[in-house]
Order: sequence, then C-alpha cells, then structure tokens
Amino acid sequence: MNVAVNFPMPFVSLCSPDRDAARQRNLEWARRCGLVVSDVDARRYRAWDIADLTARWLPHASGAALDLGLDAIIVATLIEEQFDGAQDLSPERTQDDCDALLAVLQEQGAGPVPEGVLATALADVWKRTCQGASLEWRRRAARHWRCYIEAFPEEAWWRQSDRAQTRDGYLELRRKSGAVYLMTDLTEKANGFETTERARQVPGVRRLLDLTADLIDTMNDVCSVEKELTRGDVHNLVLVLQAERGWSRERALAEAHDDMRRWCKEFLGIEAGLAEVCARHPLSREETNNLLRLTQGLKESIGGHPDWYRVTGRYDRPVPKGEASYPSDLMRPVVRASR
Repeated sequence: MNVAVNFPMPFVSLCSPDRDAARQRNLEWARRCGLVVSDVDARRYRAWDIADLTARWLPHASGAALDLGLDAIIVATLIEEQFDGAQDLSPERTQDDCDALLAVLQEQGAGPVPEGVLATALADVWKRTCQGASLEWRRRAARHWRCYIEAFPEEAWWRQSDRAQTRDGYLELRRKSGAVYLMTDLTEKANGFETTERARQVPGVRRLLDLTADLIDTMNDVCSVEKELTRGDVHNLVLVLQAERGWSRERALAEAHDDMRRWCKEFLGIEAGLAEVCARHPLSREETNNLLRLTQGLKESIGGHPDWYRVTGRYDRPVPKGEASYPSDLMRPVVRASR
C-alpha cells in the first residue's frame, strides 16, 4: 500500500476543521439508521474513517453540508460492502437487491417508502440531496447514483464469467462502480453551487471528470489489491493488467503508477486552458465560474486521497472469500414500530 500512499500527487491536500465532530455525528446517524448495530460493526466502521476521506474531499464544508457528504459516501461504501466479491452473490440476487435501492431514486426525492435498512439510509441521503436543487441537477445526480448501483450486477456477472477483462473495458466499468461521479455532485452540493449541462459540454470537461475517476479509482485499486486477492475478486486494475498482459505484480503496479502520472499531467494541461475554452462558448459568467469551482474541487478531492490512505484501516484486514466484508446484513427489513 505504501507505493500508492507515497505517490506524489501534484494537487494540494486540505481537510475540513469539522472532521472530528462530523465523525461522531455520522456514527450517531448510522446507529439511528440501523447501519451500525453491534460492536463488531462499530469497530470496522470506525477503522475505515470515511469521515477523514470526506473531510478531505470536501475541505471547505462543515455542519449539515459536510454531514450530507459523509452520510452519502458511507451509504455508497456500504452498498459496495453489500455486493463485494467476498459473498459471491449471484448476478440475479445482486440485481434484485439493487432494484430495491434504485426504487428510492426519484427526481423529486420522494420515492416509495423503502423496506430495507440500506435502502432507507439511501432514501434519507437522497431526500436531503434533492432539497434546494434544480431539476436538471437532480436528474444528473440520480443518473450518477443509478450508474453506480447498476454496476454491481455487472461486476457479479464478471466474477462468474470465464471471460477475461481488458484494461479499457475494466476502466469503463470502474468509472461506474467507483462512485466518483456521484461524489463530484456532492462537491457542488456541499459548496452551494451547480454546474449546468451546457457548461459540462465544454470540450475537456468530461475528460477532467473521467481523469478524476481514473486517478481516484486507480489509487484505490493499488491500495486494495491484497484485499481483492484474498477474496478471489477480479475487479482491480493491477490484477486485470497481470491477467491481460502476463505481467508480474511489480510490473502491473508500475504501469498503474505510470498511468496516474500521465493522467495528472493531462488533467493539468486541460485545466490550464479551460477558462479560455469557456470564453469561446455561450456560457454566462456564473456558469463559467461554477465550472472552474468544480475543477478546483476535483483537484482537492484527488489531492486528499493519499492522506486518507495513511490513516484508514479499510485495507488492513483482508476478508476471506465467502465472508461478508461488513458483519451486518444491510438489506434486512427495517423494524418499524407498530401503531
């Protein structure tokens, strides 16, 4: 893991001063939602320290804005834990469970009352996410959540397939299963601005978002390769490179780091000319300024990740194949008080 942690990202790392208080508020919220119900849950939950990750992703946020970002990232993380390779769930079972989560993602933030614990937590996060947001923004945020959730049945299919993944195919799937796009929406929500679809069509913007996803997901893959190996999972860029190209672990790791260096250089090159490109398009001053704010937020989210990997215990204890990586069944029904 040190090779990823020590990667010299050319972006500043900042941290919200409200991190420690947000960590406690989030744990209390998770207990109320039924996401943490035992001491075993709590120990593993605390060890991840998603509060530190969120505070570095959203370094200018505090209070309710930081809480929403943290709660959302926790829900996304627990969705991953529910469907990861350790449990070896079938694509059909995974699809059924994902459908229960997808049902709550209504554009107005007022979907049907969910039955499961994880779906209920997602519904709470989604309702708060939609408050005060434009219809255009809500539609994009819903699309990103759907893409994230819909990636898990596809991953389950790959685990049971005899076909080998290619690097490019893997990166395409990883951009969906990495949750980075929905987290970039939180960058806007937590900082009180929105980018328009018209602004996002400016040349280079989509590439900046893809580069952010690839950088963050590849850092994660390098740090989690032992975790995936232990559980027999195939969803890791290092493992894909080894299988596709017949490389050693060291060679595949070196390639992943070379990729990240190239991506950082490309990101900075696009960013340097973005204001000029915006000036050539029919954007308002507010649209241009918000697009530049998003770009700054992307840099901060990338820059903070290596520091989180230094403190998280998320990859310290690889979970054997067949054992759930999170102790509680997160799809269990919510116990509601009878009237």
